[in-house]
Amino acid sequence: MPAASNLLSITAEAALQKLRAGEALRGYRIAGPLDLAALTMEHCWVEDMRGSGGYSFQQPVVLRQTHFARAAFVFAYFLQGLTMQGCTFDGYLDFQAGGHNKPGYPVRLLGNTFHGFVNFFDCWYEADVQLEGNNFRQGTNLLGAPHGIPVTFDVPPQISGNLGRLDHDDEGPAQPG
Repeated sequence: MPAASNLLSITAEAALQKLRAGEALRGYRIAGPLDLAALTMEHCWVEDMRGSGGYSFQQPVVLRQTHFARAAFVFAYFLQGLTMQGCTFDGYLDFQAGGHNKPGYPVRLLGNTFHGFVNFFDCWYEADVQLEGNNFRQGTNLLGAPHGIPVTFDVPPQISGNLGRLDHDDEGPAQPG
């Protein structure tokens, strides 16, 4: 993945215009908060991505070889799947109360590095989930039960070769408001 300083810088609004025009984002540094719908993003550096607030992605979301300074997917439904491959997340990543991938549309986290805690509290995955080769440096609650509520998997997840604790029973360290 190229350094952020080596990428063409565009605003979050310009990135959204490209996405609305059906273009994939490749090789950009995206400045500002990026509120998104469905997308393919590869080889980018993103300051702040938000796919939160009860949003239902009606198309597959594909994130590859992209660096995220901040990101959140609170209450986000990935109805047609999510692929995160070779990405880096600098801080806390929140997926709570999300998931909801439909049969035939897997959620795949492959070879990512998560520097902060990854929160899957109260997520429900209705189809395949694959987690392979990820580094959860501050851990995750994917296999834990925060507040006594485990993640729901309608299909047993495929989990292998990950580093870090996967069974925390909390939502990680408190996050700044």
